[in-house]
Amino acid sequence: MKQRPYTICLMMSTLDGKILGDKWGDSPQIKKLGGKFEEVHNLIGSYSWIVGRTTMEKDFTKFAKPIYKPGTPSIPRTDVNANPDAATYAIAIDAQAKLGWEKSEMHGDHVVTVLTESVSDAYLAHLQDIGVSYIFGGAAEIDLNIVLEKLYNLFKIDILMVEGGRHLNGSFLNEGLIDEYHHLLLPIVDGNHDNPAMFEIDSKAKRFDAALFKLEEVKRIEDDVLWLKYKS
Repeated sequence: MKQRPYTICLMMSTLDGKILGDKWGDSPQIKKLGGKFEEVHNLIGSYSWIVGRTTMEKDFTKFAKPIYKPGTPSIPRTDVNANPDAATYAIAIDAQAKLGWEKSEMHGDHVVTVLTESVSDAYLAHLQDIGVSYIFGGAAEIDLNIVLEKLYNLFKIDILMVEGGRHLNGSFLNEGLIDEYHHLLLPIVDGNHDNPAMFEIDSKAKRFDAALFKLEEVKRIEDDVLWLKYKS
């Protein structure tokens, strides 16, 4: 049996299941509710976390463009752990190397980016220069089973927080890789049909009709937020 981290998916949504907080306005109460995510993340534990490229770009790297080091010789497609002593990691799935990393830490967590072998040598050279770790999740497409096995063996990550967006959550769910799901239900109604929900799986790739979870715990926390905990 392959070894991998125990995966905990944490998401928050409105009462109508929408997840993009930047569409909810900027009132003090809305902003306070939005802060519940980090509060609960810290209550669950200070663990390494993983997000998709779109989430990392929007919330963390702020749409910085990729940086390429010119005149780069060929670089072997081998995984690089640039900081073996790191306690926690901020991990991004970025198959085509679209993220513009400028530093090797994100909120005190060492950055690991997950790439395919098709990315350029110039991009890898830049990552090496600034000390960002990287692993290859496949030749042309990401295989999450390979990624989790590498995170466990190379970075010693035994618990991993999966924190969106919807495509990444859906990919983990489709592969049967979510062990525990935490849902923060906020007292907000979005009503925007363009705002996505927590999980999205391409209908051609979907491996099941519906995934069943078992409710483990319900908590009412400050500001009328429900914290629901499920096990797979």
